[in-house]
Amino acid sequence: MENHIEKNLNFLLDLQKLDTRIYEIAEAKGEVPQQVKALTDRLADYESQVVAYQAEKKRFEQHIVSLRVKLTDIQSLIKRLESQQQNIRNNREYDAMTKEIKLNELDIQLAEKEIREYNLLLEDNRKKMLQLDQPILETRQYLSEKQQEMEAILSDNKEEAVLQKKYKAIASNLDPALLQLYQKIKQRVSNNLAVVKVKRGACGGCFTAVYPQMQAEIKEKLQMFRCENCGRILADVAEAVTIIAPIEEEQILD
Repeated sequence: MENHIEKNLNFLLDLQKLDTRIYEIAEAKGEVPQQVKALTDRLADYESQVVAYQAEKKRFEQHIVSLRVKLTDIQSLIKRLESQQQNIRNNREYDAMTKEIKLNELDIQLAEKEIREYNLLLEDNRKKMLQLDQPILETRQYLSEKQQEMEAILSDNKEEAVLQKKYKAIASNLDPALLQLYQKIKQRVSNNLAVVKVKRGACGGCFTAVYPQMQAEIKEKLQMFRCENCGRILADVAEAVTIIAPIEEEQILD
């Protein structure tokens, strides 16, 4: 027949299992939404850069179109001036028109230079947009994965409700003082484990060695033991391991 101590220890182990799963769900809720937000912000930043580069590209192309129109107009003007120049008999007017033609030819050179510069800017713009393709693709894929995790978390809300119901049922059967102790230890330790088993001869929480005699007594469940190092409740022995005591120097000499 199960004794009172054993019954409470088994309740504590069940409570710890439920608590661990509830803690995992809570952790996932805390991390994944933050990750989704960070990835969404990152993707928005990349896409805003693309929009800015596209606007810049359009602006460069418009400048090039304007310059080409200007080139056409200047070339037409030069042809007209050259045609008029042939009918001029006055040296002074001829020289003035020659000067005007040369000035227009300089304007052509300047426009052609600007077109080359804008083409270089367009090439640089194209490279920058290409460099964003891979980060955008990777971010979208990763964001999609995290959004799926978010959907799974939403379904975990149902699991959490079931776990909480079971938790309350077990807690109601536990001695109030013991439940209070459990909650106090849980708040103090880092990994949310207040109740552990002895595994491979050590505390399952802090891995401090538990000697064979104490392991045997823990396994009997006739009294409650706590780890001498971390204070966790040692509720059972998962695997007994014999710890050999060091041999004293006097024994070796004998």
